Amino acid sequence: LLRALADEVRYRSAPRARSGELRTPAAFFHALDAAPAADRLHRLYALSTGRSGLVRYRFTVGYGQEEALGRVVRRIAARRCPALRAGLQRFGAASPGWLSFPAPGWALTVELPAALPGLGRFLDGLDAEVAAAGGRVCLAQDSRMRPETAAAMYPRLPEFRQLRAELDPTGAFRSDLARRLDL
Repeated sequence: LLRALADEVRYRSAPRARSGELRTPAAFFHALDAAPAADRLHRLYALSTGRSGLVRYRFTVGYGQEEALGRVVRRIAARRCPALRAGLQRFGAASPGWLSFPAPGWALTVELPAALPGLGRFLDGLDAEVAAAGGRVCLAQDSRMRPETAAAMYPRLPEFRQLRAELDPTGAFRSDLARRLDL
């Protein structure tokens, strides 16, 4: 509650537009994030509201797809999802890995209460928006994406599957994530 109130005050007190001004990265961090017990505050919030934990949703879209990023943010705001923590990153060159998450562009991470009604369907809709923009959801932090969505987001997945089949034909080294997404 304290975090939500502080976020609301900061949002409402910010000017609509700024120009001609340089700001340090630290100026963008919320004051509560700098507190030594910030993680404890998040856990306390989740416990006090009866929430059953948080779902981290992290995705990336390429440069030139900023409008898709904006649409996702607007959809989250329109649903009035209480994003307990959010972060925006800019990525440089992509890794050559077949299932690598980073790609040149922007990555957004938001943590949403897991108990939000219809959260799975809502995130499926965000997945479709991200996939349509050529983006991808971070596999390392995913707990609910559908296999067909992963295949659409990771175009080199067939190469990964082929190598996996050659190196591990019996599927002895498969994680729960690999089974769920048919990696």
